[in-house]
Amino acid sequence: MKKLKIIGIGLILSLLTYSLLSIAFSNKVVESIIFFPIDPTVEMKIAKTDLVLLNDKDKEKYIVNWEVQSQTSDSVYLRQDISLLFEDGRLKAILSDWKGNSSELTQYATYSGKDSSRFLALTFHHGEIHHSDETITSTHKMSKDHLYIIDSSFSTLQSFKEVKSEEQKEWKEILDKVTTKQLEYYWEKAIDFFDIPVHNYDFYSLEEIIDSQESGLLGIDKVRSKIIIGKLWESLYKEYFLGIKTTAGTTIPPIDSSLPLILIAKDYSHLFILIETREGESIKLSQNLAVD
Repeated sequence: MKKLKIIGIGLILSLLTYSLLSIAFSNKVVESIIFFPIDPTVEMKIAKTDLVLLNDKDKEKYIVNWEVQSQTSDSVYLRQDISLLFEDGRLKAILSDWKGNSSELTQYATYSGKDSSRFLALTFHHGEIHHSDETITSTHKMSKDHLYIIDSSFSTLQSFKEVKSEEQKEWKEILDKVTTKQLEYYWEKAIDFFDIPVHNYDFYSLEEIIDSQESGLLGIDKVRSKIIIGKLWESLYKEYFLGIKTTAGTTIPPIDSSLPLILIAKDYSHLFILIETREGESIKLSQNLAVD
């Protein structure tokens, strides 16, 4: 770093002030997914996540291309998309981008893998709208994609999303069974550890939350469901995506943690998010669902 010359106290103070403001603004943007009332006038017209296997294979590893796209019906104050890539139920990569005063976002990334696996990408597309009367509203939508990859010495490298052969059917059953058993073990361990009264909650994997966004969560109308989903992702972003706080008080990256299980209280007062960290620690996150 170049040494600063003495250029005058006034200018130095100006530079320091500018730097501090820039840092403050940057931090605000980084932690910008905050739930605000749903705006009925702004629609998420495009919300898309796509996983594709690239044909080339380098040093026993294959490459998965990961693309996220979204577009709101109008330009808004802040657009942000976050995406989570899971392999066999474990988080392997995260993707995030934001843009001010815009309607569109597009992101690309690649992930190197090996061995046969089931990939799942889950994305939250978010827009924050600022109005002339200083009120703030929001819009959001979720999208997902999955991809099965067969990487075996007994067959050629291939991928599929929908089963088209007996071989693919067998691999899908194997990969689904392995992933489901592992996730059920992590979740049951957490439920027992925190002594959660299961009869008071409805259970959803994060993938099932996305599947239910059009019809509404179990027993909940679509408007209330959208509010719950918005608050859920606010919590996931701050306490999962940006890092997991352990019981020891340290914050660790979410990579290699499990796919979250969502427990929504039947009285809709709160929800829990259960995960297992890469070190095997059960974590419970809480989110208040009370409508202000």
